[in-house]
Amino acid sequence: MPLTLPSFHSMQHQQDFFCLSPSDSAMTENDFFKIRPYHNTKKQMPILAKSRRGMRPMRSSTTSTASQKNRKLRYYSTLPASKPALTMNHSFSQQGPKKDFISLLPYEVASQIISHLDLSSLCQASTVSRSWYSISRSNEIWRHLASRWSLNIPQHIYPHQLDWYHLYKQRHILNNRWENGRVATHYLIGHIDSVYCLQFDKQKIITGSRDRTIKFWDLSTYQCVQTLYGHEGSVLCLNYNDHIMVSGSSDTTLIVWNMKTLQPIMRLRGHSAGVLDVCFDDRFIISCSKDKTIRIWDINSGRLLRTILAHRGPVNAIQLQGNKLVSASGDALIKMWDIMTGECLHKYAGHTRGLACVRYDGTKIVSGSNDKTIKVWDAESGDCLMSCEGHTDLVRTLNFDNDRIVSASYDQSIRVWDIKTGACLLNFQSGHTSWVFDVHFDSTRIVSASQDQRVLVMDFATGLDTQFL
Repeated sequence: MPLTLPSFHSMQHQQDFFCLSPSDSAMTENDFFKIRPYHNTKKQMPILAKSRRGMRPMRSSTTSTASQKNRKLRYYSTLPASKPALTMNHSFSQQGPKKDFISLLPYEVASQIISHLDLSSLCQASTVSRSWYSISRSNEIWRHLASRWSLNIPQHIYPHQLDWYHLYKQRHILNNRWENGRVATHYLIGHIDSVYCLQFDKQKIITGSRDRTIKFWDLSTYQCVQTLYGHEGSVLCLNYNDHIMVSGSSDTTLIVWNMKTLQPIMRLRGHSAGVLDVCFDDRFIISCSKDKTIRIWDINSGRLLRTILAHRGPVNAIQLQGNKLVSASGDALIKMWDIMTGECLHKYAGHTRGLACVRYDGTKIVSGSNDKTIKVWDAESGDCLMSCEGHTDLVRTLNFDNDRIVSASYDQSIRVWDIKTGACLLNFQSGHTSWVFDVHFDSTRIVSASQDQRVLVMDFATGLDTQFL
């Protein structure tokens, strides 16, 4: 189902929320899961139930224990389904055990048993008795549940120092927002022509434009804090780390910038047409161009080391992993190169029209084409593993991680795909009013750049503690 973003008004930055379906608004995020203390049912207090019209009191009643359990089960049915190693026996829990065997066990043993419950069953278990409630709040249990996720926890922080219940809750809410397409939107306004490229981290976004400038944006305020001038043509690509940034332009040159001083270090000349993509490591800067070549430069001296006559059409995109470089061209081919020898190691044929983008992580290659498809390839065998169809125009840009592919197209949409099944999970259709040229994402945001002169930030983590997400 397509997702419609709020219409844009002339504002510096704008924030709105939307949901994939109306039912998402019926529950607040704090209600996604709760560990509830055991209560004596003979002293039942009035309950507040959330309705579409707000909170309304429910009358006290002598409802049976079974009915109360059924209400809880209906509530917990909103949680994501999973296949736990251990689940609650509902008939047993409704009848009530004759003896609370968990409370008779050593705390460590009881925690180990309870830790095998999935989230829904754990929430149910917390209502059985006071001892079960106490065990269910164990930090180790929530650490075990959170272990299935990749979390950004620095090595100097010991696991026992963290509040794993809090961390799990933040990640659970974040995952729910990704599943439902619930985001806060912000527009960055400042470029006076098409925005061709971007890159971002947790503090900043850097963008390059047809207006020949590079802009730095503060992610906490969404304000432009720095503008760089240097190119005599459109800024078509850029890449940076903590030390340097390299930008490529339609003026056929690359500029290497000092990221501390934001001053140019050197300009690289050699291409005979616009520089379409650039990447680098601690040894080389590698660029590709409309002139059909790939050029490899020494990162310290700027000396041109090698020129590869790579394709029969413009080389639109490249990605480096170790000594292997993957390139994508308007000739409809993907190629893998050994950058030390210049040898072509593999060719990947399957797209029926020219390629606009490619990404490579060492094992998988993901490509986007003017044939409107996205293809996932096994880098070693060359087999096409999957084809994702849904875009109605050129797939201009994409990125991927272990779970998802995010793509953007000249059809003005941004889509999220399941990288394992190829299913389209989300389809944002109204974020931009023209072609989308670049898109990047992390665990909390999708950021895109467009011909409409705007940069769109879709934030899935507004209001969450994102320190380790």
